[in-house]
Amino acid sequence: MRWHNGTMPQGLPIVNISALIGPSSREETQRAESALYDALSSVGFAVLVGHGVPDSTIEAMRAAVRDTFDAPRETLALDTVVKGNYRGYVPLGYFTPNSGKGKGDQYEAWKLHHETDVNDPIRSACHLYGPNVWPRIDADVRTRVMNYWAAMTTLCDHLIVALCNSLGIDPQRILSAMSEPLTNMTLLNYPPTEPQPDTWGIHPHKDFNVLTVLAHDPIGGLEVRTRDEQWIDAKCPPDALVLNVGDMLELWSGGRLVSTPHRVTNTSGRARQSFPFFYKPRHDVTVEPLVEPLAGFERLPLNVGASAADIWYSNWPDTASTEPAQVLGDYAN
Repeated sequence: MRWHNGTMPQGLPIVNISALIGPSSREETQRAESALYDALSSVGFAVLVGHGVPDSTIEAMRAAVRDTFDAPRETLALDTVVKGNYRGYVPLGYFTPNSGKGKGDQYEAWKLHHETDVNDPIRSACHLYGPNVWPRIDADVRTRVMNYWAAMTTLCDHLIVALCNSLGIDPQRILSAMSEPLTNMTLLNYPPTEPQPDTWGIHPHKDFNVLTVLAHDPIGGLEVRTRDEQWIDAKCPPDALVLNVGDMLELWSGGRLVSTPHRVTNTSGRARQSFPFFYKPRHDVTVEPLVEPLAGFERLPLNVGASAADIWYSNWPDTASTEPAQVLGDYAN
């Protein structure tokens, strides 16, 4: 199917980014850059078509998630996350919103991060780095994850170049911050739940990163809050990806690109599985506006490593965040 830029019915803007990925004329490239910028500066979300990621890579990743959560829970629980190593299995309802308000989110997960060797010198500079923990199952999850991870990294790099061109920023100012990144990924399983007050698959929040990419899932349940404070379904065609702006890109852009609240519910009666990819800079990067901020946009500079550690640790119910409220990513619904 050939897609053109537009909007899903009562949903998110569709952006064809094929001109940003492969050979194209300058006019085609500028048209795609403009469409992407318009979507992310107005809604903060976009449905990407023409993204160039092979269907086989996405489906292999989807199967890896399915294989993971088909495993016995006692096997997954052998590698439950701990505060000193935020990698591995997250049991259902294990984490609460970073603000400490609300009930545990109704998902289980397997958490993965940019992988470094146990002896890598960067670990002495920031304890958030290290080797991943992989599911103890016969199926090869690691190879499929790393193939998908590489495809997502390449895609995000292309998107950053396009957005920097629209903002008048040298793309290397951001791309150079993405070496030895704190990029991470979550394999998610949401069991079906009955609607309950203050209970979510994932509570309303904004993402604390640069970009988030999410593959289509057939169940649905991702909802986005619009500027007129309505929640809409983030509908996505089977061959598309959902992209959203994180708080760090909003800050780099001086408020021009919008980090938008979103949440997940699952009342479908079936399990929902997804695998969001969180594109995030190196630990020692300080994020602050790279262009003159919009009038009224006021944010403190963010040190990536310190803020990331605080947010990850404050997922535990017995740990309170020390960060200002703007950093938490929580959103009062």
